Amino acid sequence: MTTPIEPEHLPVNDETFSRPTKKSTGDWSAHIATTLERLAEVLETLTPEQWDAQSLCSEWRVRDVVGHIIWRVGEANGTMLRTGLRAIGRGGFRFSKVVATIGVEHGDGSPEELIARLHEIAAAKLQGEGRTGFIELIEAVVHSYDITEALDIPLRLSPRSTGAIARAQANAVPGNKHTRIARTNSLRATDARWLVGTGSPIDATAGEILMHLFGRRSLV
Repeated sequence: MTTPIEPEHLPVNDETFSRPTKKSTGDWSAHIATTLERLAEVLETLTPEQWDAQSLCSEWRVRDVVGHIIWRVGEANGTMLRTGLRAIGRGGFRFSKVVATIGVEHGDGSPEELIARLHEIAAAKLQGEGRTGFIELIEAVVHSYDITEALDIPLRLSPRSTGAIARAQANAVPGNKHTRIARTNSLRATDARWLVGTGSPIDATAGEILMHLFGRRSLV
């Protein structure tokens, strides 16, 4: 039997930090929209070289990650399915290869076009259009950090969003080598004031913590 990472009876070891919400259901449309808008603000400052720089996703440049977000968060279910089927025909049946191909294809536009599309998707989410669940929030948040952490650009997102994702990831895969750290350490987000895990504190930004939990970079 697996011991929970965050037993409710354990005290928070620094009262200036709080435990993130357990909520992972329902409508996250406003949080998704905010994430996309803040990512767009960062993208508006990038040079052409940064658009083509390597992200923390091994197969993608920055523009390819943006393309993936546009496809995964913004496209209708039917469009996603048709795009996926076409990519299977070109890339075979390896899921990772198919997803990588789609990201590259959707990222093959001008920076202005890609940024405009992010704004459109954000506006649609605020109207409750399309998929507005926790999975879409994870896609938007984690991949936004894949870009900004690779470029060493600060990105401040909603503490409720980042904390909920960190807590869900730390508890969802207890045996994973990347989430195991939360069994012996309290991961404290200094820019969001939440913590996950128990034990000796490790202080980092929300982005740095999420990049560790999702296997992009190590905190230790």
